[in-house]
Amino acid sequence: MNKNNQIMKTITVVHADDVNCCPPVETLVKILLDLGYYVKLIGGNLSKMPMNILESERYEGYELSIYRGKSFLKKICSRLMLHKDVLRFLRNCMEKSDILWTTSMQSIRELKGEVLKYKHVLQLMELTKYGYMYHTKFRFPIAKYAKNAWRTVVPEINRAYIQKIWWELSQTPHILPNKPYSLDISDIIPELSEAIDKMKAEKKKIILYLGGLHDDRSFEEFAKVISDSDEYRMYIVGKTFGNGERVLNRLINEHRAVYLGSFDPPKHLCVVKYAYIGLLPYMPGNNGELSELNALYCAPNKIWEYAGFGVPMVGSDVLGLKLPFEQWNIGRCCDLNNEASIIKAIEEVDRNHDEMSKNCYKFYDSVDLEKVVSEILEDEN
Repeated sequence: MNKNNQIMKTITVVHADDVNCCPPVETLVKILLDLGYYVKLIGGNLSKMPMNILESERYEGYELSIYRGKSFLKKICSRLMLHKDVLRFLRNCMEKSDILWTTSMQSIRELKGEVLKYKHVLQLMELTKYGYMYHTKFRFPIAKYAKNAWRTVVPEINRAYIQKIWWELSQTPHILPNKPYSLDISDIIPELSEAIDKMKAEKKKIILYLGGLHDDRSFEEFAKVISDSDEYRMYIVGKTFGNGERVLNRLINEHRAVYLGSFDPPKHLCVVKYAYIGLLPYMPGNNGELSELNALYCAPNKIWEYAGFGVPMVGSDVLGLKLPFEQWNIGRCCDLNNEASIIKAIEEVDRNHDEMSKNCYKFYDSVDLEKVVSEILEDEN
């Protein structure tokens, strides 16, 4: 795509949640700016976006108040306020925008029929067949909005074909991997210094878990195996969700895992280069509004973050990991509830670490994000 031809076009991106909890949103905005578009971003916690975005002359941010009250009444009030603000910002932005790009199921739920008025790119980070109304049993007609969208976008090839069948789409969704646009970590913030120093001083090989701690990412048996090892040490970076705090305390107190804290992306990347192996635990199961296939066909940005720093991986035996691991020889899958399977996977990665590390860089370089987004936005009738 000729960037000069797109210099006057404006895209409004809507993420009706905290943008810092979804790194692909930041990636998308950076790509669009580099392609020459004007970008209007509607989302929460925008002040924590990188300075090169905030200071761009072609960027405008519209801040949503993301408040999660504990009581039922407060939750209802916050939802109503969010819905009102999203619609108000959208109508204002779309007066001088060419394309609307939504990045989540929640964004579609808040906008509903309003999206049908515009040239709309519907992007989903998670796999869902119906979508539900705010954790209830009432189905949300996401298929209607997908069928009427100008483009549909998902992060993984199997998800693309599943969504096409589920939603009876005429075209297969485009695939935009959850790969970081940049791995620039030159700006080491003070609160990361202690974590980095601790990793540098570690005598054992570090197995790093980078990500949220919640129900579908259980790896206590893995941590137990590591705690008994004289060669490896488990490190954890990320936020806790649901029962994650209880799980984290057990990992620390019973399995001697080291918790470094939680850092807003992309600052969390500063710790990845000091890991020896990256851990990717995904447990398929019923997770409310998401499909049971969501974890089976996972599309984690973490696989790209580990690979970008040449860190081979060990992960759950799910197809979303198995396929790239085997195609690129960048990791091994195992049964995270089986000690022998865990040990075998770690030993295979350790034995082939140099080769796998080189392959990780090749895997990371295999996708040109600018090219992918350009192709999504090519004008077609």
